[in-house]
Order: sequence, then structure tokens, then C-alpha cells
Amino acid sequence: PDEDLMATAAQLTVLSIVNAAKEWIEPKVSIDEWIVSGGGAHNPVLLKGLAQHLEPARVLLSEEYGLPVDAKEAIAFAVLANEMMNHNPANLPSVTGAERETILGTLSFP
Repeated sequence: PDEDLMATAAQLTVLSIVNAAKEWIEPKVSIDEWIVSGGGAHNPVLLKGLAQHLEPARVLLSEEYGLPVDAKEAIAFAVLANEMMNHNPANLPSVTGAERETILGTLSFP
């Protein structure tokens, strides 16, 4: 049934995040709080799973710091636009596999 598919997808998402955090982040840095934003912040199953698997660290919504959870994409694009306007590369070749740093985007006029 659809409910089983959704539950499986939510659990897969939780475990993917938790496994990445434990493999790549926690060995290097001590984390007291994980801050969730974006669409996943509206998913109580996702939030509960993260809280269970990431304790003793707290799982909080970005709204607790004055940043609406739905503002993530708008803020990300504003940051990228700012970097482009200031001629700053905004990619991470070590993460993306790109050959070099580059300025992302362009400003076009009609």
C-alpha cells in the first residue's frame, strides 16, 4: 500500500541522513544541535526519526532561530546570486567533481 511506501521512504531518508552524519560529520565535530529546514521540516515522521537516531543532540527547526523553514530555497538562491554578482566562485569541486571553481549563474537583460 501507499502508506508502506511512504513509511519506507521516510525511514530511508532518516537513515541516509543519520549514516552520513555519523560517517562524515560526527567524527570531526561534536554536534549539540541539528537544525532542520526545508520541506522535511513539515514531516513529523522524519523529525521523530532524526531525533531518535541523533540523540543526545537536539533536532530543532530553523524557525527557533528566526528562519522560516520554507525560506531555505529562497535564501540559498539569494546567496548564490550574491556570490555571482561579486564574482565569487560558489561551487565546491571537491564535492561536485567539477574540474575547477567557477562562478555560478549569469545576469541577463532583455
